[in-house]
Amino acid sequence: MTNHPSPLATSPQPLPPPLHDRVAALEHFVQQLVLVLECEPAFTAHALGRWMELSRSRMIETGSASPSEVAALLRLQRQAAQ
Repeated sequence: MTNHPSPLATSPQPLPPPLHDRVAALEHFVQQLVLVLECEPAFTAHALGRWMELSRSRMIETGSASPSEVAALLRLQRQAAQ
């Protein structure tokens, strides 16, 4: 007899954000990257990560991006850091 995990025992994988939110997240990321590189040419990947955290916080506070776009941006940032 083969042991198979119960469908209830495995946690479902979260669905990726919709395509339009992923595209918007990419646009936000590129805008922030260009801004930072123009202002600080010796910028590091770690500093960019901190900047993106600040940017996401401000997007949430000001409502300049939807929660789904902010989630897509966080997902993009995590993928880029791998």
